[in-house]
Amino acid sequence: MQTFYTIALLLTGVILSNIIKQLVPRIPEAFILIIVGVILSFTPAFHNFELRPEFFMLVVIAPIMFIDGQKQSFNRIRQRFRVVFFLSVVLAGASALVVGILTNNFETKWTLPVAIALAAIVTPTDAVAVKSMTSGTAMPENVNEALELESLFNDATGLVILDLALSVLQNGTFSAITGVEHFIFVALGGVIIGIIAGFLIVSLRVNLNMRANNPETIIIPISLLTPFLVYLLAEHLGTSGILAVVATGMVHNWESERLRLTSTRVQLTSATVWNTISSFLNSVVFLFLGVTLPMVWKDFIQMGTMTIAQLIGISLLIYLSMLAIRYWWSVHEDPDNPDHFLGPHDKSVHQLWSRIFAISGVHGTVTLAMAFSLPTRIGGHPFPYREELIVIATLVILISMLVSAISLPLMLPVKTTEYSLADIDHIRNKMVDYATLQLRDTIDDHAVREALTEQLQSQKGALNGQIIDFDEYQELMFETKDFIVTYIHGPSISAKYSLEVVNIYEKILNNFVAPNFNPREHFANRVHYIFKKNFKKVSGLCKHALWHVKNGQITKHQRTVARQKWLAAQPSDTFQQRLDVRDALLELNNEVIDSTDKYLDDVLRGRLLRKQSNNQYINLVRRSINRYCSMVRHDYNKQAVFVSSDLYIQAFQQEYNFIQRGVSRGVITPEMATVLYDEINQAQSLQLQRTQQLQIITS
Repeated sequence: MQTFYTIALLLTGVILSNIIKQLVPRIPEAFILIIVGVILSFTPAFHNFELRPEFFMLVVIAPIMFIDGQKQSFNRIRQRFRVVFFLSVVLAGASALVVGILTNNFETKWTLPVAIALAAIVTPTDAVAVKSMTSGTAMPENVNEALELESLFNDATGLVILDLALSVLQNGTFSAITGVEHFIFVALGGVIIGIIAGFLIVSLRVNLNMRANNPETIIIPISLLTPFLVYLLAEHLGTSGILAVVATGMVHNWESERLRLTSTRVQLTSATVWNTISSFLNSVVFLFLGVTLPMVWKDFIQMGTMTIAQLIGISLLIYLSMLAIRYWWSVHEDPDNPDHFLGPHDKSVHQLWSRIFAISGVHGTVTLAMAFSLPTRIGGHPFPYREELIVIATLVILISMLVSAISLPLMLPVKTTEYSLADIDHIRNKMVDYATLQLRDTIDDHAVREALTEQLQSQKGALNGQIIDFDEYQELMFETKDFIVTYIHGPSISAKYSLEVVNIYEKILNNFVAPNFNPREHFANRVHYIFKKNFKKVSGLCKHALWHVKNGQITKHQRTVARQKWLAAQPSDTFQQRLDVRDALLELNNEVIDSTDKYLDDVLRGRLLRKQSNNQYINLVRRSINRYCSMVRHDYNKQAVFVSSDLYIQAFQQEYNFIQRGVSRGVITPEMATVLYDEINQAQSLQLQRTQQLQIITS
């Protein structure tokens, strides 16, 4: 149950953070998650929580690196290999060496291996944290690519250097040749294992995909297990599990490129699953950081004023040293290298991008996990200054996040788009209304026509956050009722139906009260309506019961006999006349339905010609009239109406046509078209899937 409570609290934390982010969008999401994590630390499930590095690296980091690996390709890494090597190995190694030596000179009580271990711990960077800090700004693409490639591989560099430092502390000796050999074995071995395992798993997936009836039920579970299996295998063989899962992810990217448009269902489902997992795990890493902070803070405040000041000074020194190293490398990046990321050296943009790259070296939870991975005892003795190293690592994380959160938004331009949400809503509404009108003209069955209309209109969302003009709704409702009255008194209706039938129908229409969709008045009216309806119902039942008791019609048999006597006493022509009137009313009602549909379609068509998109109130009027016509028929059946897949395909094709014409005329920008095309694709896939499920249920 403890595991269940932990997962449930993490899910709750992610949900709560997303809600807070909507309320205060200016605060970076990473800080919101950290604060929520601190709050979670006071729950029993996380009381005195200490991060378990092995569990964290396997369950959280391995899947994240696998997902990040899938976003890269072998060709891209091969073309950028020189820069990737300098970013993730040379820059990371140089930073660790310089920081280690500086820290050792500043804190003379520490041995050099301890200082190098600390430097290795603060080596990994976190591109996800940077994205959180810059979510509202436009990060240069080249800088962003450099940060992603750096964070993809420098985790392994930091882990290997930490392993070397711990080995020196354990054995008391150090060999440069042995260290290089160990680094090559761990790094290269991890990549080779990842590639081999990746190709074996991909081959298995491809074969199952070709032979299985429902391949997604087999392939997706295999995909979910892949990062854990590869990480455990690589670690068991003494190589880098992180590099192994990255390499396996890149092999899976190669598989996607080879599959192209085959096995689309498996690819789409797998992408959706992994995107959801990625979003959740990237949030969880900051929750874990927040959950861990109170434990670190407790150790921190017990160290004394002088020690606290000293640790803060060391943390600032480490951060500034790494910042200076990153900036120096950025400025002196080889200008002759065609793959350099930070722009031409002779332009001012190079200096700006160099500063952005340097400040974006944010450290995250991997750094904290490496700090907690330090053993409590080594070489038969307690690990020296373990608590101090954990505190410094935490301070470096927080300093790097705070500096980037303050500096980057000031240095980067605000992210802008060529369209607003209101523009998208405007085009979407017109697109849906256009497709609706095109299909309504081709469908004779009223029930199918209305069911399709309601489904297409739902693409606008639940009123889509728009403010409906209720005055327009009321005005159109009155105009529609006037149209019906004029229509039933017209010559075509007068020639077919008696005046009695027309008058009865008009009386029913006048008694019809359209529902009030105004939220300011709807609740009070609804309460009044329910009270009045229930009061009349109870009152009617009481009168009905008293009448039956008074007339001796209590049992079912007594009521049946009385009914038969009443029917026998009625003149046959009177009874038949009532049936004829009822049939005439139903037939007239059908004609009113068709004419009113055409009238409202013409109203909608006219508004589209005038380029008006806020037409939701027309659909509300249509819904009210349909409700009235159902009441006339005494048709209260809520059974779903089946709409064929062909009609939905035609409707979505009309939406595609609308967007294509808008793009060709320059009314719709390509960026807006991409958003709307994606919405249509998703709506079409969902609707066709639901239609298939309905066919299976009803067959």
